[in-house]
Amino acid sequence: MAFDYPSVATEKKLAKKKAKEKKENAKEADMAKTFSPVFNKKEGIKKELSIMQLDDAISRTKNSDKISKKGLKKVIAAAADDKQLETSKRSILRNYKSGGRAGYKGGGISKRGLGRAFMKGGKA
Repeated sequence: MAFDYPSVATEKKLAKKKAKEKKENAKEADMAKTFSPVFNKKEGIKKELSIMQLDDAISRTKNSDKISKKGLKKVIAAAADDKQLETSKRSILRNYKSGGRAGYKGGGISKRGLGRAFMKGGKA
């Protein structure tokens, strides 16, 4: 093992550090490019739905930190699909169109002021 002067050793450490930072920045840029179909969507309900679906898909996967890049791209493509998002949007809005609490036709219980107490108070 040869002797290095302190200035040479410092230069080597700095070079390693720069190389490591460059590699990390490239990795971050690659991940940003991978997620861009979801995060570059126009603000609105479709963007929110795609983010929720992506989050759900990743969280449901066992060992989500070990998802391959190809698998991740498939999940992102599915979450960013406009045709599927439009269907999801319509089904969500369908629950709210009649007024009152979601899932009750014509408002149901919530229109009569019963709410959480379920059949206590209000008109029974």
